[in-house]
Amino acid sequence: MRKDCRNLLWVIGKGGLLGSSLLSRLNFHQSEFNLWSLCRPFTWNEPDILKKQIREQIQFFQIKALNFESWVIIWAAGAGVIGSSDSALEMETQYFRFFINELQKSFSEKLNRGRFFLASSAGGVWGGAQTFPITEETPTCPISEYGKQKLKQEETLIKLALAYPQFQVLIGRISNLYGPGQKLSKPQGLLSQLCRSVLLRSPLNIFVPLDTVRDYIFAEDCAELILRALKNIPLALPDKNLILKIFASEDPVSISTLLHQLRRLTHRDPIITQPNHSLTVQQPKELFFKSQVLLDSYTCKPLIEGLKQLLDYQESLLQAGDLPYPEAI
Repeated sequence: MRKDCRNLLWVIGKGGLLGSSLLSRLNFHQSEFNLWSLCRPFTWNEPDILKKQIREQIQFFQIKALNFESWVIIWAAGAGVIGSSDSALEMETQYFRFFINELQKSFSEKLNRGRFFLASSAGGVWGGAQTFPITEETPTCPISEYGKQKLKQEETLIKLALAYPQFQVLIGRISNLYGPGQKLSKPQGLLSQLCRSVLLRSPLNIFVPLDTVRDYIFAEDCAELILRALKNIPLALPDKNLILKIFASEDPVSISTLLHQLRRLTHRDPIITQPNHSLTVQQPKELFFKSQVLLDSYTCKPLIEGLKQLLDYQESLLQAGDLPYPEAI
């Protein structure tokens, strides 16, 4: 049987902001990637069911992969954020380790035909950095359990890469994602929360100073850069199977600048409150990044354009009666 020259692609976490953005950008990479569409969403809140699902789907994926020259798995799953309980964050790491162990058992020597991308957190693992810009060479220094667990997930994948020198691993440390479709139920996504606050004219609690600096990358831009990196690894770094890369806009802004941009777009003043909160100590004053690995000429969307697109999306939800009001804290 002649094998498909494309890569069989499995996106885990396709319902999230990054996962859905990856699916959207795949339309521009159909010559390279063939999406495995038979996978089913995992039941994350039922550990025994989840483990059974992981075993079964890895076996199905392995069988399907026999028809392809190579395969790619993208792990974009994870509901944890800074401030999530330690137990919830530890559970996510346990699930990831279980997946990697089952992948190794099922594929064995066939791992050498595959590539794996892990979505990690630049802000989480470098939360305590003191020198800027942060590059791939900057020592990790997490100041939250979230960042510590992201490093443990990375370490799990690194061990596998070291055991299989032909198995290509890309760890992506991603700055702050934003864009249409971000879940507003989680205490993250400042840009999404700000847009909703302005549209609904509801107050928003911000637990850090307004001169706090972050890097915000539009989700579809990040997805595009990830797919391009996965496609280019074999050519750009043929003798290296373990790669760490920062995915960021590299255009840091303060929260006060965000508020100014929103006023410019909406002609409204966001209603901001700044109460004391335990999360404040887990949030560094500034974070900005400069990647030195797998450089790409792709230009990310300017913040003002991304904010406009996000506002238009939430405006459409509001008009349809589908923009949820924030829960009381």
